[in-house]
Amino acid sequence: MKYMNLLILSLSFSIISGCTIMDGNAILTGNTRLPISPTEVRLYRTAPDKFEEIAIVSASAGHDFQKSSSLMNSAIQRIKEEAAKVGANGVLLTEINERDAPKVTTSYGQATASGTGGSAYATGTATSINRGDAYTRVKGVAIYVNQ
Repeated sequence: MKYMNLLILSLSFSIISGCTIMDGNAILTGNTRLPISPTEVRLYRTAPDKFEEIAIVSASAGHDFQKSSSLMNSAIQRIKEEAAKVGANGVLLTEINERDAPKVTTSYGQATASGTGGSAYATGTATSINRGDAYTRVKGVAIYVNQ
């Protein structure tokens, strides 16, 4: 039984530590085109000269044990996939939210307790860590650039 619990714990950890949670969607605002490969989708920070709007797209990627750069790459890949599904050959990025860095808080305090049978006095320090948002999110407009 002891070995079975250890095996289950080991398998659970390896499964959890290897999975990036990704999500994405597209809200149609124009006419769709035939789907294309995500590798054909370009990213834009400013609007090109001639384009058609197809959809509003968003994507997110999250994982507690991956670097922010890995999550950003996963989110960008996912937003390209969402754009490619509706036939867009470009994404005009409108918002990029990287996950927050962990924040460490230290607090000091005192406490006194009294009651029947005696009293107690304590002084202490507490440290807490807030890991912040576990997701990287990107939003944009899926467009078809006329070339």
